[in-house]
Amino acid sequence: MTLSVSAVIATYNRGPELRIALTRLMNQTTPPMEIIVIDDGSTDGTGAMMRAEFPTVRYVRQPHNGGLILARNFGFVNTSGDCILSVDDDSWFEDADGLARCVAYLEENPEVAAVACNIETRDGLVYFPKGAAPFDVPWYVGCGHLLRRSAVEQVGLYMPELYRQGEEKDRCLRLVGAGYRVVALPDIMVYHDKSEKGRKPGMERFYNHRNDLIREVARCPSSLMAWRLARSWAGNSWKNLRNGPRLTDLKVLLALPEIVRIGRKHRAPVSVDAYNRWLHLAKTAAPASAPSADKPVSRAASRPVAAERPSPARSD
Repeated sequence: MTLSVSAVIATYNRGPELRIALTRLMNQTTPPMEIIVIDDGSTDGTGAMMRAEFPTVRYVRQPHNGGLILARNFGFVNTSGDCILSVDDDSWFEDADGLARCVAYLEENPEVAAVACNIETRDGLVYFPKGAAPFDVPWYVGCGHLLRRSAVEQVGLYMPELYRQGEEKDRCLRLVGAGYRVVALPDIMVYHDKSEKGRKPGMERFYNHRNDLIREVARCPSSLMAWRLARSWAGNSWKNLRNGPRLTDLKVLLALPEIVRIGRKHRAPVSVDAYNRWLHLAKTAAPASAPSADKPVSRAASRPVAAERPSPARSD
């Protein structure tokens, strides 16, 4: 039986980028059976573009900016495919059969809950070694992955309180705890244009630090909790210092009561064995998080950027 696919794209004030992402997705050899775009309160004319150029795509405009994670949850519960494809409004498959190959892998491997595509960014970063065989990873990347709906229904939606970052790690830890695998497919490339619109480094550092702590409170076994909280704090603080003096740690310190409250609200620790297995993958097989200073720029320069306008997707 062929698994059906629903695609979920959250967007906010990235109309030109979204146009490319949708056009590329609809031109896949096996496109999704349905696509839903959740607009998180855009003010750049995204709605008018969607109605004029993509009438067959379901478009939902949220009344206010509720955050990326809330939008992704909304998309999940309002679609019906056996699999859920997530791409960003500025990312797309490089090959026309990328989605079909992801689906085929899930069909052939029922113990796999999610496949992580290989992400290539315009600054030259490639997340996994091209040409490598599929291998287990601790999490997927939000801008290019495919989920098995039945597995997600078993472990639950994203924590909406995370707001914008870290949801992938938390969900994948829960999937590993439930006995599933998350697998990287290095030969299936997704290009991430990484639009600068809406990116705020200070905010990203804060939510990375805050949400890692929330995840530890919610998922870490009690016997490992003290060590993991200390390790998470130290690791994120060091990352913040490497980017120059910042107030991030102070903001996270002030947010500690909220962090503990949210973590306890969602407290459902995985087993020690599952947690240690996930930690091992995080040390040995995690997706790359920053481009190497001596890494040459890859094929990104040849990719279309958002300023280009492809032909509108056909609605028939």
